[in-house]
Amino acid sequence: MNNCESEEIVEAANIAISNLLPTKSRSLYDIAYNRFKKWCAEKNVQSCLIIYDNIDISKFPKLIAFLKRTGDGYQAKKSKILTKSEIDRFLSSADDKEFLTIKVGLILGIAGACRTDDVI
Repeated sequence: MNNCESEEIVEAANIAISNLLPTKSRSLYDIAYNRFKKWCAEKNVQSCLIIYDNIDISKFPKLIAFLKRTGDGYQAKKSKILTKSEIDRFLSSADDKEFLTIKVGLILGIAGACRTDDVI
């Protein structure tokens, strides 16, 4: 790899780093950061900040910021939720011999406001 290619790679990396903060709130981040840096200078405090100071406060801070930035718009899949009428119908019509443990788990889960992992 020649010097020209490595300069292009460094420039591309710097552009990617500069786009890690959300565009809508970037000015607010910058104002807060500058206020914080001023406070650090007045109090003679050294800070460990990821994007601006390039200080490693965890294993891969720029990667984490990049993943958060590229994850914008991600829609998590919602689990299906039973309605009250569906729960009532299941509890009254499902066969106790086959579904008794599921019915008990359902009742305990609802009464105790448990998550699925807590019930299982």
